[in-house]
Amino acid sequence: QNDYYEGDGGGGGGGGFEGFNFGDGSFHFSSSGGGANEIDAEELFEAFFGGGRRRPRGPRRGADLQMHVRLTFQEAVFGASKDLHLRYQLRDPQTGKIEVKEREVTVDTPAGIDNGMNLRLQGQGAEGDPGAPRGNLLVQVIVDEDDYFHRDGIDVHTEVNISFVQAILGGTVDVKTLTGTVEMNIPQGTQPDKKLLMRGKGIQRLNGSTKGNQIVHLKVEIPTNITTRQEELLREFDEETKNSDHGGIWGGVAKAAGSAFETFFGGKKDKQKNDEGSTKGASEEFVSDSTTQDKDKNTEDKKKNDEFDDEIEEKKQQAS
Repeated sequence: QNDYYEGDGGGGGGGGFEGFNFGDGSFHFSSSGGGANEIDAEELFEAFFGGGRRRPRGPRRGADLQMHVRLTFQEAVFGASKDLHLRYQLRDPQTGKIEVKEREVTVDTPAGIDNGMNLRLQGQGAEGDPGAPRGNLLVQVIVDEDDYFHRDGIDVHTEVNISFVQAILGGTVDVKTLTGTVEMNIPQGTQPDKKLLMRGKGIQRLNGSTKGNQIVHLKVEIPTNITTRQEELLREFDEETKNSDHGGIWGGVAKAAGSAFETFFGGKKDKQKNDEGSTKGASEEFVSDSTTQDKDKNTEDKKKNDEFDDEIEEKKQQAS
């Protein structure tokens, strides 16, 4: 019987135990029953100080063993069967000698298991005393991350790129899910980083029948290279936007920043300066006139200050 539980693996056999690390990423425990002439430290302590809980006599159950199993993201989502190679040490209670034991164990991981969870395989641990049951095998699950799916409990998050035309006009886009590719509708006027929900496309709840959702994050791609015709169409769109009566954001952008196209894609090409350069020229001319006026004003103010200083100096000389 296999049980699962969250948290660190733990638990031991019916008696004391010792640990052995074989350098394979797993830590194994073994039973430490002593021989007939071996001194029991617990009994020695009780003989001197009395009290305490006496250890029950009789055959002792085998110790628990602890290992880990690595799963891919898909194996964790849908479940998998993994073969584990156990290698652990036992001390012979009669001779006190340590022997190494090896065997194969198959562990079935349930669908929906997550990273850090533990499986308990009852009776798959170390051997106990003659007539006593084996211990348990505690298996910690390690799940690899996926490049496309990002897990959040039973939900999964994905990113999908769409063009800015799809964002404005709407359309459809193919989205990869855990069970295959589906076509998802893009609503008209989609904003950057909008999230769409696909119900029931997530991960099955562990030991349950319900499934989580898939959250799709839309990423709007802005082109960096466009053709002359595309630029003309975008400029026409921008002019229509500025001349429309919608106002609001469009009007504010048009009044404060000029062409929305120039804001995203830079200035106009040289070959179009003669045809469409009147607005830019007026702007540059306005800046030039403003600079000249400031300089003339500063010169005039300086002249007035000099005349005022000469007048004060003349009055001082007359008074003396």
